[in-house]
Amino acid sequence: MRKRPRLLIPITRARSASGLLDVASSIVRQEHSDGHVLGVVEMTAGRPIAQNVTMARRYRSLLQRITVLEQQAKMGLGVQVRVAYTLAQGVREAVIENDSDLVILEWPGLVSRRAQDPSVADLVADPPTDLLLVKPDTAEEDAPGAGVLVPVRGGPNARLSLRVAKAIALSRGTHLTVLHVYGRNPERHAREQRQFRDLIRHVQGVDLRVIELEGIEATRAITEHGRDHAVTVLGAYADTGRTSTLVGTRLARTVRGLSGTVVLVKSASGTPVPQFAADAAPTVIRRPDVQVAVDKWFAENTFHAREFQDLDRLLRLKDRQKVTISLGLPTLNEEATIGNMIDTLKGELMDRVPLLDEVVVIDSCSTDTTVEIARERGVPVVMHPEVLPELGSYVGKGEALWKSLHALTGDIIIWCDTDVSNIHPQFVYGILGPLLSDHRIGYCKGFYRRPLHFGGTVDTAGGGRVTELCARPIFNLFYPELSGLLQPLAGEYAARREVLEQLPFFTGYGVETGHLIDVLETFGLNCIAQSDLGERVHRNQSLFDLSKMSFAIMQAALKRLGDRHRIHLLDEINRSMKLIHYSSDRFFLEVKEIADPERPPMATVPEYQNRRQEVRETRRRPAPRMEEAIVGEG
Repeated sequence: MRKRPRLLIPITRARSASGLLDVASSIVRQEHSDGHVLGVVEMTAGRPIAQNVTMARRYRSLLQRITVLEQQAKMGLGVQVRVAYTLAQGVREAVIENDSDLVILEWPGLVSRRAQDPSVADLVADPPTDLLLVKPDTAEEDAPGAGVLVPVRGGPNARLSLRVAKAIALSRGTHLTVLHVYGRNPERHAREQRQFRDLIRHVQGVDLRVIELEGIEATRAITEHGRDHAVTVLGAYADTGRTSTLVGTRLARTVRGLSGTVVLVKSASGTPVPQFAADAAPTVIRRPDVQVAVDKWFAENTFHAREFQDLDRLLRLKDRQKVTISLGLPTLNEEATIGNMIDTLKGELMDRVPLLDEVVVIDSCSTDTTVEIARERGVPVVMHPEVLPELGSYVGKGEALWKSLHALTGDIIIWCDTDVSNIHPQFVYGILGPLLSDHRIGYCKGFYRRPLHFGGTVDTAGGGRVTELCARPIFNLFYPELSGLLQPLAGEYAARREVLEQLPFFTGYGVETGHLIDVLETFGLNCIAQSDLGERVHRNQSLFDLSKMSFAIMQAALKRLGDRHRIHLLDEINRSMKLIHYSSDRFFLEVKEIADPERPPMATVPEYQNRRQEVRETRRRPAPRMEEAIVGEG
């Protein structure tokens, strides 16, 4: 069985987007496919790559506005932006990363600047996957009639042409006309006829009309019949693989002579190696060094919460992907903020717009009224020591997060720290949006401005002291691929379950550091994203507590560094920390053991596997009918 196609639609001009999306929507609806709209920011020589982050963000926002056009078709396409030296390079990279099997591109003959771009010529002549070149219908009058015309000559593009033409015809609710012009050689007539009949025999479920002609030039027949159809789907002529022009001269003339929408189909499996490839501009650059890779990642994978404030669009993406989303709120004595957080996040993202499927508080034995406040608002509270009790329990945030992965049911897990006093729904949708928009992203961290309250003054950018003095220097030294993360210790992040369940969890403050290193080394840098959440106001910790946090974070980083080089660094270092106290004009030392034990990947825990099976069975179970529900209650 042929897999569902995954489309990639590069948009180079806003005014041509509607025509490309119209063709894409036909395939999406009829073949239940998915895919992404792609923008490529072409790098300027001498300009630092990371400075393209603003351009990439604006391009993404533009594409999201453009894809409002697809809402009526409910395509649910994601939006991606690549930073590359050429358009062709960006498209090729996106095809590989997305496992795309169909690229829908504007016919380059309409864009004079692109028509002279050798890298685009290379892309069309040697496509990385099946390719559709679309010439949208731009006529304002003398519109052609209904129907879709597909001339079939046989060859490598025939089946793909029929498939695309059928999808467009079904989507538009119109007929499909298949045209075949026999050659002048009578000895080949019978063989051609058998091949043609065998091809159209597989075209079913559509109003099919067949026209067979002989004794007429093929281009003339296509042009004459194309005038009576709204869409013409053409297989690329063989000479497009043997010339340095984007489309062969005969084909270009045929396309220009057709009204309505024209779709040129080129199957990658039947594309010959172009003879001019040696003269074309290279589209694959040498493997970039770490600095270039990080700068490129920073430009492509840094988002802003404003990009995802259209909650209805996120809901459509969620529904199309058939995923469930859980919000976990880890707490320890947060009575001052937890009520407002629940009111804001649950009220906006679950009650008003059903983006979240569950909101659960994961409490670490609070001694204030945190638990009561949460339960009064109808939110379930899970005490993390009571989850998987047979495995024991540690004290620490990482332990609460690990236990919550067992307790929560969603396919996507979101965690938010609960000491935030200026909570806003963007703290959730800002980190959720990248995962719903781009399937290659599996783990998204938030970042923000963090004011520091010190005495009676406020330093607007003074927060994040452990990040700047400990975490980021460590990453720059030992894990430079992660050096583009602005706030690696942020407590607001979202991830796919299939990513999280493969990660070990440090049980204390080292959990975020361990996560990032493990995601990088297991899934690659492009699995990670970061999103600007604005300003975050929260309770600042004392320097004394931050020192202990830094100690645990350094342990986590050294443990992973030792794992990489197969040496036991932690066996050689001290796990106890001497804390300096100052009181009544006297200094004294307190020795405190700050170990950060590690939990195994949840996927390796049998109890978790059983729990996931129960969740899957519950989802498959049909909801009871109304009368059954009433009887059950009685």
